[in-house]
Amino acid sequence: MKGIITLLGAVFFVSLSFAQEEEKKDTTKISYKGKVITITQNDSDTTVVKDEDDDDEWEVNHWRGLEFGMNGYFTSDDFGINNDPNNIYLELDYAKSFMINLNLWEFNTKLGTEKFRFFTGLGFRFNRYALKSTSSSLAYNDTTIFAAQDSMKTFDKNFLNTSYISAPIYFTLMPGNDPEKSFHFSAGAVVSYRIGSRVKQKYVVQDQKRKDINKGHYHLSPFLVDASVRFGVGKFTVFANYGLTSLFESSKGPDYRPFSAGLSLNF
Repeated sequence: MKGIITLLGAVFFVSLSFAQEEEKKDTTKISYKGKVITITQNDSDTTVVKDEDDDDEWEVNHWRGLEFGMNGYFTSDDFGINNDPNNIYLELDYAKSFMINLNLWEFNTKLGTEKFRFFTGLGFRFNRYALKSTSSSLAYNDTTIFAAQDSMKTFDKNFLNTSYISAPIYFTLMPGNDPEKSFHFSAGAVVSYRIGSRVKQKYVVQDQKRKDINKGHYHLSPFLVDASVRFGVGKFTVFANYGLTSLFESSKGPDYRPFSAGLSLNF
């Protein structure tokens, strides 16, 4: 019996000692600019520990920035280019056809985990289609587009320029642990609304340089929907887009599917 009493007394004494030790410690946490500073005080010592970021959410940007690349359109169902004998005047000079995108706003959020994300945004899209024809101008009437011949002019430059407002919908995978260094892959779609289009031509008449700019809709589709993939590391992204809708309105122009590919620098 004495042994049990002695054991209980020892347990009580040890518990009381630990309780007194805990009572002597005082812990304070201070959060400042995303950092957590922990201050622990006891009778004989003060410990200051600077912890990791209090906010562990990643700051990720895969859309906002400047994009540059080449663009064109497929003229047949088997992804051919410049192989439509019925519309020679629409053949492109791909060395001079390019696009610039200015993406101004992005909303990017995690889906359950930081490594799987969704993002959307808003930007502007500018396409230049350089027509190879030096004598045919792109024209249109109420029902269709067509080639307008002009034997008095030889075009040095013959461009169809288009501009759009664009909004993306992407899902992104980032397998790494550092958002600034991790590889990222995104797949989704981009919806674009046309806000302008024109044909721009430069030529020489009687040793004088001339320039014609003819604004019009040219029966271009008001909306474009592109399937899109993007992959890269950090602020650099490579992208490729393929048109799910035709560049021109149905029955008013050929069923050409636009495409583009290039490099994006995010900011």
